[in-house]
Amino acid sequence: MRLALGTTLAMFVLSCASPQESAFHWPDARKNGIVLVNANQDLAAYVRNHPDWFSEGEAVLDLSVLNRADRKQAERERIQITDLLRSKGMAAGTYTSGTTAEPLANVKLWPFDKVPAEWLPKEFKTVGSWPGAPERKIMNVADPQSRHALQEGIRRIWRDSPAPIRFVDNAASHSSTGGTETWQAYCANIREIRMIGESMGSRLVFNVSVHPALLSDDDASQLVEAVGRGNGILLEDPWGAGIRKSADLTKQQQARYRQLLGERIAIVMLPVNMPPDVLMNWVRTWRQPSDHLYLGWAFFKKPPDLK
Repeated sequence: MRLALGTTLAMFVLSCASPQESAFHWPDARKNGIVLVNANQDLAAYVRNHPDWFSEGEAVLDLSVLNRADRKQAERERIQITDLLRSKGMAAGTYTSGTTAEPLANVKLWPFDKVPAEWLPKEFKTVGSWPGAPERKIMNVADPQSRHALQEGIRRIWRDSPAPIRFVDNAASHSSTGGTETWQAYCANIREIRMIGESMGSRLVFNVSVHPALLSDDDASQLVEAVGRGNGILLEDPWGAGIRKSADLTKQQQARYRQLLGERIAIVMLPVNMPPDVLMNWVRTWRQPSDHLYLGWAFFKKPPDLK
């Protein structure tokens, strides 16, 4: 059965959303500069067996468990793990794709990491498939009706799995990194998803593919307004090779990061294409003590010394 949702209904849902106080508070990055990413049910064993790897107040950006045939059992398992983390003073969020959908039979994680295609109306517009995954469709973010249909699916997922923080992957791709849809449409989608999350008392972190040095002032303003103060962004290439080779672009990148941090946008840097120590040595030259700026790190690796 498909869920047919029109723009009017979706906008009614969004307009009724009233921001609530989030139970999540960003940790002091001077004491706790690590944010764990892509955690699964194995995290519980790591916390028990390597307690010295984890710190009170540490944040787990996203925690998923295998999607059991009995989804109630999957949710119970997730709750057991989050309760364990909470007993250690740690907070855990959820993972959701902000722009893609996939047939329910292919969704292997709980909470659902993508909106099931069966929940979407026939009019849902796409711009192609995910590389290597033909059944995973990429939403046309420029189409409001499609955006709102996917957002209602996200709201449905989040309603079933409360969490203090939500990681929204695939949120936006800027032209500086090859994005082909308009930045305005991406930011509209981010803003609308943020409103849903805030109405449920959650903070939001959006994975944004962008070289901040190449954002125009207008682009940066749109991003700040969309993400909202107190929320955050994650970047997988936070100081790209092309930026590193240019002193001018590196200076512009630093200035743009300082702008975002000054607007109370938290930043999680995931060093996919460079050594983390190189990244952090650069960050130390311009970060300020009050910054909510963190290194993203896989939970199964012993974190580096960032002091």
